[in-house]
Amino acid sequence: MDLKDRLIAPFQNDMFAMVWGAFKKLYPDKECEIYWEPQIRDEEDGKPVYGLTDFADDGSVAVFVKPSLEVADAVEILAHELAHVAVGIEHDHDEVWQEAFDKIFEEYNRIGNQMFPNGEQCVMDDPDEK
Repeated sequence: MDLKDRLIAPFQNDMFAMVWGAFKKLYPDKECEIYWEPQIRDEEDGKPVYGLTDFADDGSVAVFVKPSLEVADAVEILAHELAHVAVGIEHDHDEVWQEAFDKIFEEYNRIGNQMFPNGEQCVMDDPDEK
């Protein structure tokens, strides 16, 4: 068994695992590999780039997320890129892609509410809210 096959997330409230679980529940036949990638270009067409999905000629799909992002932002970028995986290269940011993104977001929230029905994942109070 390869080391990467034995890695598990140490966080009980791992938002990346929750997004992945939502994606796989909705799109069980879609496959991709996901990587942190610090070398993602900074912008494209004047817009910042935080993640990308690569649809290779051999049919494989890879998702890349910039690791310098705040965790919550990186989770949203992962969901964004997984919506691209779900709908394929032919749908950029059209209505089909938006529907997939919304479904992943809704399922992610359902999983979170099921796992932590009383907001238990918020184990620390935000000091800025006092």
